[in-house]
Amino acid sequence: MCRWIAACLGAALSLASPMLWAAGFSVVFINPGRTDEPFWRSVTRFMQPAAQQLDINLEVLYAERDHLKMKALAREVIGRRKKPDYLMIVNEKLAAGDMLKMADKAGIKTLMLFSKFDDAQTAEFGKPREKFRYWIGTLSPNATVAGQHTANELLRQAHLLRAIADDGKVHVAVIAGDKATPTSTQRLQGAVEAFAADQSVVLEQVVFGNWERARAHEQAAALLLRYPKLNAFWSASDLMAYGAMDAAEAAGRTPGTDLLFSAINNSPQVLEARVQGRISALSGGHFTAAAWGLVMLYDYHHGKDFRKEGLELNPPLFMLLDEERAQRFLHRFGDEDFSSVNFRPFSKHLNPHVRTYQFSLQPALR
Repeated sequence: MCRWIAACLGAALSLASPMLWAAGFSVVFINPGRTDEPFWRSVTRFMQPAAQQLDINLEVLYAERDHLKMKALAREVIGRRKKPDYLMIVNEKLAAGDMLKMADKAGIKTLMLFSKFDDAQTAEFGKPREKFRYWIGTLSPNATVAGQHTANELLRQAHLLRAIADDGKVHVAVIAGDKATPTSTQRLQGAVEAFAADQSVVLEQVVFGNWERARAHEQAAALLLRYPKLNAFWSASDLMAYGAMDAAEAAGRTPGTDLLFSAINNSPQVLEARVQGRISALSGGHFTAAAWGLVMLYDYHHGKDFRKEGLELNPPLFMLLDEERAQRFLHRFGDEDFSSVNFRPFSKHLNPHVRTYQFSLQPALR
């Protein structure tokens, strides 16, 4: 009798929709950053509690800022006997196309994060679920907005603190990231557009620090000699802002007083610098994108496809961090422990009343 009941139960379960019985699943994220890099470290740390809460087996592989290693890691993952259910990749230095082709050929569903394709890549690879059926979507924060907001806030602070040259202008130098990665070019575009729209600005020069503190230090030192009227540095990341600040102090300038700095990111160090006033304009929050990507995969895996909302999502994850917000962030997450964030309310599968994703760190900072 018991065997008969077990057999019937097994038959019933085998006929049920697999989505009803989907438990844990596996995701590999190829992190383009270095293991000791504050931003990319925070990306991983914010993902981990999301994976735990959603019963996702998450593996993070670091490419150490080497786009060739990114491709090698993708090749290794795709060549495994037991392949992951999903792959998450970043279009760092335009490397995502090759990884996408490999994953699609292997039948691994792939979500692209942070940097989507530029126009030339879109012409070649199309959009999600067109040429590559296993490329299921893209989630990329609006980096242009981050560039605009930090540039405008930097100018506002310059006028407020009277960090203005004797010609009545704010003389600005820009230290961008790299020339290829779309999120880098978008941040730069936003900043340059904001500076061009303000007649009080003299944009002296744009250089590319390649996200490196030491390189930004060298570049800033040269710029300070070349342009003695400089009032401000716009930087595409915190590490490059630190390098420029090092050069400024070596030249006898005072960050936050006679020479202002902006940055993008949310490391404890840059938040502390914002609280102290050494950084005058700061934007962050985009480090959360990969965790929100896990929420999307969780819903997709359980039959809640995000197609209706769009296959290329651009959530407003960036936000300006003034002194008060920076202080709250430090108080809540200064140790980079994000386990107190509840990711389950953002899921459409777990919350049928949710119609559109409301991805944001704002609720956690209230």
